Amino acid sequence: MNTCYYCKGDIERARIEHMARARDGYVFVRNLSVERCTQCGEVYLDAAASRQIDAALDDADSAQERLQVPVV
Repeated sequence: MNTCYYCKGDIERARIEHMARARDGYVFVRNLSVERCTQCGEVYLDAAASRQIDAALDDADSAQERLQVPVV
């Protein structure tokens, strides 16, 4: 994909942090390689990125790091 579906901006490879909902919390996937629009920021996931997110969700119980977020 060369241009953004929404704004027609340029698409480039980027590394991002992605947050996905998992059971009773959230999972952050760090250093995820995606395509992102340079104009509006829309993110496009390829098959490899989707597999990486799925793997992180499957292994959510054995996460390497946990973050406590206070709710006010």
